[in-house]
Amino acid sequence: MLKNKSTIQSFRYIFIMYMSTILLFAALYLLPFAHTGSLPIVDAIFVSTSALSVTGLSSIDVSSDLTRIGQALLIIEMQLGGIGILVLVSYLFMMMGKKLTMSNMVLISKDQNQTQLKTIRSLSISVLMIALTVETIGFSLMFNAISGEYSTIKEAVFVTVFHSVASFTNAGFDLFGDSLISFQHNWLLLLTSATMIFLGSLGFPTIVEYILSFRKKKSLFTKVNIRLHSILFLVGTVIYFLLEHNGVFGHLSIPDKIVNVIFLSATSRNGGLTTVDISTLDITTVLILMSLMFIGGASSSTGGGLRLTTFAVLLAKMVSVARSEEYTTLFKKTISQDSINKSFLIFLSFIFMFGFSTIVLSIFEAQEIELVAFEVISALTNTGLSMGITGELAGISKLLLCMLMIIGRIGVFSFIYVVFKIEKSKTRYIKEDLAVG
Repeated sequence: MLKNKSTIQSFRYIFIMYMSTILLFAALYLLPFAHTGSLPIVDAIFVSTSALSVTGLSSIDVSSDLTRIGQALLIIEMQLGGIGILVLVSYLFMMMGKKLTMSNMVLISKDQNQTQLKTIRSLSISVLMIALTVETIGFSLMFNAISGEYSTIKEAVFVTVFHSVASFTNAGFDLFGDSLISFQHNWLLLLTSATMIFLGSLGFPTIVEYILSFRKKKSLFTKVNIRLHSILFLVGTVIYFLLEHNGVFGHLSIPDKIVNVIFLSATSRNGGLTTVDISTLDITTVLILMSLMFIGGASSSTGGGLRLTTFAVLLAKMVSVARSEEYTTLFKKTISQDSINKSFLIFLSFIFMFGFSTIVLSIFEAQEIELVAFEVISALTNTGLSMGITGELAGISKLLLCMLMIIGRIGVFSFIYVVFKIEKSKTRYIKEDLAVG
């Protein structure tokens, strides 16, 4: 599982590139023409981190505290975060007539969480095309619903573009001041946004494989993502309807309830937008929501969290252990021990960071523990949903959430190899069984 020096260096380059971009956009938000009133430095950093990590948590109201220029910068940063900085860098190379070198492809592969370099060139070419196509279709479907809220076409176009990008990138920012709560009855807008969130968290490699190899046998990666993503979406929809049809959705008609429940299930997978006040949900619903946030979207997607393939490997390993099987299998394919080890490391790292960060934030915040825990899991999984306490957090709490958002975006391995010096040990010890359980 230990990486060679060039790969470790790639992780460090990715971290440096993301940190540099965050600080650059934070500086731009601090410029007088980008914000209204006063904007504290920590809030500029927080918004910039949230945008590049496509999280959506915000300590300010971007609809009123940022000018149109500031909001345009936010669109650019959300797009950068959703597509991937290194993919856009590869486009610049190609536009200048330069070929992607092996080191460039290694960097992109780590940023997009891909293992096969042969797929990187085709993936980098397809990513931007897919993003722009989906966002353009989303824009055309959303425009009529949003244009009625604004007096000029120019304003309506800008706001629609903003929400189209925010939906597909799973960034979760909004320019309405209440997310999509005022659009609870607008089926077209909600279903369009939910579909874009679903596609964004499904991931570019899976979409590319379906487009380019529709009739061919799908890879294990795509099979796991499609099936698990769909199952979790359907399970979330059913559970939310059963728990909240007489609760937070009680005032809506049956068709409106179904549409809003579908949207809630979609946004649970790292969407960030919402049609309800999350703090009004039943505690059981909140726990289900946190669980789905924790699992997250697919690898190489705009979603965060543990990731679908990681979750699938963990489940498969549990089944193989329960059956006393020597090998772990998924869809009649044997999973490598390296993938299993990585999955457990990611899982345990997420659990540790969630618990540790919740404890630390509880020291500085007087909020109820469930509100703090929800904020932490939302930042770590790049979801962006909040129970309304983000703007009230202390500066040190915001910086901690910034670090969690960065880790959620670049991945646990990038963070480990950036922070810790890891060397492979050649020492071997005598094996011995240990009673567990």
